[in-house]
Amino acid sequence: MKKILIFLAFLLSQHFLAQQKLYEKKDKSQLKIPYNTFDYNEIEGQVADTVHTALKPWHFYEVNPDIIQNRYKNLLLHKKSWFGRKLFDEHFFAINGPDYWISIDPVVDGRFGKDNLDTKTFQNTRAIRVEGALGQKFSFSSTVAENYAVFPKFLERYAWTTRPHIIPGYGLNKSEDMLHTDFPDAAGYMAFKPSKFFFFELGHGKHFIGEGYRSLFLSDNATNYPYFQVSAHFWHVKYTTMWTAYQDLRPEYTVNGVYKKKFSAIHYISWNATKKLNFGFFESVIWYNENRRGFDVNFLNPLIFFKTVEYEAGSNASNTVIGLLSRYRLPKKISVYGQFLLDEMTVKKFFGTKGYWGNKFGYQLGVKYHDAFNIPNLFVRAEYNHVRPYTYAHNTLTNYAHNYQALAHPWGANFKEVLFEQQYRKKRLYVHNIMISGQKGFDFPNDSIAYGGDVYNYIRPQDKNDNKYMLQGNLGKIFYDNFEAGYIVNPATNLKLFGGFIYRKTSIEAPTETIKNETTKYFYIGVRTHLWNDHFDLF
Repeated sequence: MKKILIFLAFLLSQHFLAQQKLYEKKDKSQLKIPYNTFDYNEIEGQVADTVHTALKPWHFYEVNPDIIQNRYKNLLLHKKSWFGRKLFDEHFFAINGPDYWISIDPVVDGRFGKDNLDTKTFQNTRAIRVEGALGQKFSFSSTVAENYAVFPKFLERYAWTTRPHIIPGYGLNKSEDMLHTDFPDAAGYMAFKPSKFFFFELGHGKHFIGEGYRSLFLSDNATNYPYFQVSAHFWHVKYTTMWTAYQDLRPEYTVNGVYKKKFSAIHYISWNATKKLNFGFFESVIWYNENRRGFDVNFLNPLIFFKTVEYEAGSNASNTVIGLLSRYRLPKKISVYGQFLLDEMTVKKFFGTKGYWGNKFGYQLGVKYHDAFNIPNLFVRAEYNHVRPYTYAHNTLTNYAHNYQALAHPWGANFKEVLFEQQYRKKRLYVHNIMISGQKGFDFPNDSIAYGGDVYNYIRPQDKNDNKYMLQGNLGKIFYDNFEAGYIVNPATNLKLFGGFIYRKTSIEAPTETIKNETTKYFYIGVRTHLWNDHFDLF
């Protein structure tokens, strides 16, 4: 008993000392800065021109530690009591040794709401997050959550019309009771940086590649997936290659309760051509175990163009998409950016035939303004996204999707979208607003024909292939606005108290299971550890 008390006393003393220097060590580690749009918008306005900002989440070592530390220190309330420090300023528990550290925090997401359909919503997330580092080169993180929720009707419909049921951005719903959803969620990784040039990471999570609110390459829209990432950073170039495993939940591909697996390899090279101009090249290939192919070792080569391997394996063996990205920094912290995504293209048809179905591409144009109008922490953005029909779809399991969700833009394809984002923070108080307006061509209900909006449907009409136009099919119009205001309770754990209002209006030629002619007015309040984005803006 005496030894136990001595050990507990040692841990307690280590805990009090740890909080003083924990942030200094964390900000130089290989850990990821938790990716949520609000915090990244604010931090990005302060990062150096040398940072390759498109590949997210960023790691702490990539960003000047003074940025993170100053933000944290400026928000401290310097509470004296143990309870005050734990609630407002510090990690719940921490140990800080000479060449190691570890922090343990509870993660919560408790919210209540009500919409104009008299749906009373709530979310109860109980989770724990463990982070730490061993030495100067190895870091680790793990978050395990259990969730119990009732979502607003427009989101509930999406979950219950898939089988098995999927909660957008989170995971599989275990509940068969349509009065609520019950879903686990887990993420974690181990990161190793052996030298200044190379970085390795093995984990279960998700990524975002782009400068916009949306990405046409890879976004955090879908649920978590296993991955292995290798990065090389030299001169003005950052080169990243990543291998992932996705799965297809459709019952027709499920065998003995096991979902069909598919694999992906991704290359992304970012080049800071000047202090103001950045270019990025993206390519991704997805394949599955056709003819016992398994994990194709040809795609282990980080320096090969995927189209070559795809051609050698057979035209339907895999699905490749490629893309270009650019960002230019203007004076006064204004940046313009864009993406061009190419799935397939026949050059002769592209220039000579209007509406050829096989010309599958999308593009994004945007502008963002940090510290807008010389007001610190004011951020505004305007963005336009345009994706042609049938983009990301494929005639086998190799569509660009994971767990019933698009891997890039949540609307899939065959849409036009314009969005505006504004946010502002004054000390611990903040406001954030995202407004989206767009049009999308859906498929018709009870009709197997694909009109190009659903990345899971590839059965095209048997008319002329040169008569496929934007927004064809079951035309829907979407307007979505989410205004949120809140208070940062604890900057160390990113605990926030918040409330907001969602206004959503949809109209469609022929209502489907997931989208109706309706107007939603949804109020909500809650408290959450803000470590990831919500995904309420599906369509």
